[in-house]
Amino acid sequence: MKRFFGWQLVAIIAVAFGCASMDSEIGSQANASSMESAGHGGAMSSGGSLPDTGLGNYTRAHAMNPSPPDRIGGPLEIKVSLKGGSTRWAQPGPRAMDPAVFGNPDHPLGWEKTPFPLVGIPLGMRQQMGGAYSIVDHATPFSDWLPVGKGDLEMTLIDATAIDGSRTKDRVSFVASFEAPDKSHTYRVEANMALPHGKFFPTFGGVVTDHLLHGGTGLGTRLMPTEYVYVAFWAKGKVFVDGKLTNDNHLVHMMITEGVRKKGALQFDNGVNGVGRVLHLMVPPYKLGPKGPEKSPLKSGYLPFPMVQKGMMKMKEKIMGMPDGPQKKKMMAKMMATKELMMKTKKHVQEAMKAGKMFGQPFFHVMFGNPEIHVAHK
Repeated sequence: MKRFFGWQLVAIIAVAFGCASMDSEIGSQANASSMESAGHGGAMSSGGSLPDTGLGNYTRAHAMNPSPPDRIGGPLEIKVSLKGGSTRWAQPGPRAMDPAVFGNPDHPLGWEKTPFPLVGIPLGMRQQMGGAYSIVDHATPFSDWLPVGKGDLEMTLIDATAIDGSRTKDRVSFVASFEAPDKSHTYRVEANMALPHGKFFPTFGGVVTDHLLHGGTGLGTRLMPTEYVYVAFWAKGKVFVDGKLTNDNHLVHMMITEGVRKKGALQFDNGVNGVGRVLHLMVPPYKLGPKGPEKSPLKSGYLPFPMVQKGMMKMKEKIMGMPDGPQKKKMMAKMMATKELMMKTKKHVQEAMKAGKMFGQPFFHVMFGNPEIHVAHK
């Protein structure tokens, strides 16, 4: 198995949080989900006198282990096959901040010093309302705007290695096909090499089964709620647009989780109750080059803003139908903050495309509903 050095996998974790676009320098405060929007400085964004919290030191200590332990009980083979499966394509948009994960302005939590939004969220990137954190000051891949579609998927995974090391026995064979929400393009994502270790948190040899990720765990972005994961992988792969290879040696992340939404709304930790099953495909704008992760936005050709506008109109209609009072006023303030956020995002994207730096939405977060998992001991 090819050896991957720790600094080569800085961007692996971007896929776990579904994260998309960081700026060209790994340490910058970039906006994955707002599609490469300009970074906002934050008190806890990078450097400084604050402690290096989180799982980074633990993970880097394991990265060069040439003989990571095997999974107890032996290897597992996991297979999933979907034909014409129902999909939901997450549009870039706002994400509310769970106080159980991020605390409050007097007692902030979840501020690990990693590039946004791989794990924590810097204080300078947190909007506030009524003495509490409200939304992240960037659009994210975790909005509640979810156009419906169909897709095909074939996957065979081997979970054999227990924890990170310089080598792994884990294996990934993955192919997913789907359309853009507006039917403008077709896509195929392939992944074929498990990534043996992470940098800011473990990849568990590339494939992991029966685990918790995200939220309060520190394993991946805290913008997703804490969720049980049946199986997940981090791998190197390819992206095809309309049958043509556009992105090679690309980072690909997949996880099958318990349901984390109710009526389409992404929940906080206290709303995740184990009902349902969802497959998340996350593809950030990074490839693995000979000297480490290199900026490589997906050339999707898809612009999400007409769909985003529909989502915002539905939000407005719902709020306008509410009775007058404090709750309606609060919701109206949230809507106005969202509108401002998305206008800023749209402007940045338009400027980046005009300059030839972007070719549509540069990342994917596509969900496949209720996959059936077949497991065998190998």
